[in-house]
Amino acid sequence: MTRDSRSRRGFLAGLATAGAAAVAGCAASPLADGETNRGEATAVPPGLVDAVEWPPAPFPATVPDSLAAAHQSRARDLLDAVPAEPSLPNAAVAAAIADDRARAVDRVDAEPTDPWPTEALAARRRARGTAATVRGAYRAATGVDESADLAARRRTVREDRAALAAGLEYRAESTAAAALAYEPVESLLAACARHLVPTVRYPDDPVAAPFRAGDAVGDVERARAAATDAAGLRDAFHGDREGIDPQWASLVAAAETLDGSVRRTRAEVRRRTGDEAVPTDEDLSGTVAQELAVATERRTASAVRGVERASDDGNYATAVIEAGTALATVEARRRAVGAIRDGGHRNPPSESSLRSAAERAREAVAAVDGGDPLAARFVRPALASLGRVADEVDAGYADPRRTQAELTYAALYARAVPPATAFVRERLG
Repeated sequence: MTRDSRSRRGFLAGLATAGAAAVAGCAASPLADGETNRGEATAVPPGLVDAVEWPPAPFPATVPDSLAAAHQSRARDLLDAVPAEPSLPNAAVAAAIADDRARAVDRVDAEPTDPWPTEALAARRRARGTAATVRGAYRAATGVDESADLAARRRTVREDRAALAAGLEYRAESTAAAALAYEPVESLLAACARHLVPTVRYPDDPVAAPFRAGDAVGDVERARAAATDAAGLRDAFHGDREGIDPQWASLVAAAETLDGSVRRTRAEVRRRTGDEAVPTDEDLSGTVAQELAVATERRTASAVRGVERASDDGNYATAVIEAGTALATVEARRRAVGAIRDGGHRNPPSESSLRSAAERAREAVAAVDGGDPLAARFVRPALASLGRVADEVDAGYADPRRTQAELTYAALYARAVPPATAFVRERLG
């Protein structure tokens, strides 16, 4: 038996222990019995999910305020070049640009509420891209043809991005630190590359298609913003650190090992649970079980694809982080299927069951060691799930079955994070 197979069995055993606790929690709820009463579900109670405190940001450096300030300044300059009430031959176009500008101003002026600085920075980039789109549309509507300048800007950004990507040495104190530091850098470089693909072609007649022109301009602006932040985060991590060595080789080795582990674990779980999205011959239409089964299968497939895509693209820091997420997601799926096959999640939600599901999710998330940056990064999907539920409840459009399924998944996923974190850390050395 190889070391990898022994370790993977240990990982599955650890997940089974965590999952058993999760299923025990489900069995204690009114949703765990085998009854199939599918009467009218209760409404989701207001304030179902309290604010959850996010752990410290896992990026191992302080994100400079200057990065966000530069985006905001650039966005305001772009919008200042667009009149609040444009005077254009086409009144409908003028009104639409005025409305877009007003919304863009609101986005630029809004303070990001994202809990981690890297995500708040993303909000500033989005606002900058929106501002560029508005300005590009306005200039096109006034007869300015930016096609040549836009092509030149795209080439410049592409060259800058290529130079930055080629110069990454993944210098860090350890392989784990390299994964946490360079994952957002890789993600930004990947976003830059996507924005540089001219999916929206600048029109031959800008006056006739000003909003298409604006979309093309906005994409190049987003690419520039992403490349700037990638360089900024890399420099912020390097900072005044001394004696940090390139971790490229060890990061590649860890990513490739974890990619294989994810594939084998996924295959083993599929062998145990089957390939069906809803793993039962019964009709589960309209139940929490159906919502949970479909959602866990979709998320598992997406998480595994994320690892494969990152590995194929040579984004090995991202592959490591995606692997930890995928392992926890696969285990959440396994435990969800087990509970459904045992007759769980068949009753319609009640106020009591919704509150119990919310409490279990909060407890599971809180149990993850937020002081461990790797665990904090891996638990993010569960935190995001709770945030989505809270937003939907506050907005008044939360569906009871979907809400209970989301909360149940968050608990199952969060309970799988500690053993997944330990497994990944062992591979990182």
